Amino acid sequence: MAIVGYMLGLQNIEITPKMLKLVCEIDEFKGAWSAMENHTTSLQLLGDVSSFGRNFKEIANSWQDQPLDVELLCRLHAVFTGAKKISIFKEQSKIIKIKKGDEVIGTLNVASPEEVRNLMPRLMKWTNDALEKGELHPLFVIAVFIAIFLQFCPFDKGNQKLARLLIILLMFKAGYSYAPYSTLDSLLQEHSEEYLKALKYTQSTLAKGKIDWDIWLEFFFLLLKEQKDKLQERVENSSSEIVNMPALSTKILKLFDKHDRLSMKEIERLTRGKRSTLKLRLSELVEGGYLVRHGKARATWYSRV
Repeated sequence: MAIVGYMLGLQNIEITPKMLKLVCEIDEFKGAWSAMENHTTSLQLLGDVSSFGRNFKEIANSWQDQPLDVELLCRLHAVFTGAKKISIFKEQSKIIKIKKGDEVIGTLNVASPEEVRNLMPRLMKWTNDALEKGELHPLFVIAVFIAIFLQFCPFDKGNQKLARLLIILLMFKAGYSYAPYSTLDSLLQEHSEEYLKALKYTQSTLAKGKIDWDIWLEFFFLLLKEQKDKLQERVENSSSEIVNMPALSTKILKLFDKHDRLSMKEIERLTRGKRSTLKLRLSELVEGGYLVRHGKARATWYSRV
């Protein structure tokens, strides 16, 4: 498996009207989300997605200013696979299995360990430089990087999971601050056949020495559009809930911007609400799936979902 010519075949990218439309829609939502982040109550109502987003952003922020290189990639792999020490590249080649649920629907050949060691540093450097220089739209850079990363599959395991997380991390790094609030796992399950087809086609053109990016780029941008569509729908639905939610309830939720856990006594002090009314509103928030109640009686405390 070899990359010839300009290594990534960027000269072969043809930006179609469909690609341009998809990227514009994604960028439009990027701007809308940046404005909305100043009003965090909407994000609180995203429940489990919001929790994942906050946790992921804590990780992402720690890597935000670090250059994207092999060392960082190996450290990220170790973090997301729960390894106790920094990961190393694979020593044996294994095919990549594409699944739909528990069923394997296809496989792809991947690069040899020698090719990974020789070419991965070049890929990482190109990605880092391209994102910094900004001569190519960041979503095109991320799409190309992920496709080649999946052709390489540099680690013994966890490559597809890491690829999904890298998409979110790189989007976050490129200013798409909404990315951590919407995972790609379920979407890739829904579109596993198209995912396999796009990767297979890219791999076949890569083997011929002239990469054709069209199918992969359109698939990738459609995936990101669906990601933002689902998140946008959730935000719009939650916004309507905010309108109908008692003011004290939204006031309680805002407390959890700065606190991981709060007792009834602390909530009473911070909101200056009546204890009987607070109990009612807290019960509604727990039943509605916005807060979790822990403990009993005087030891009761609350946390966000």
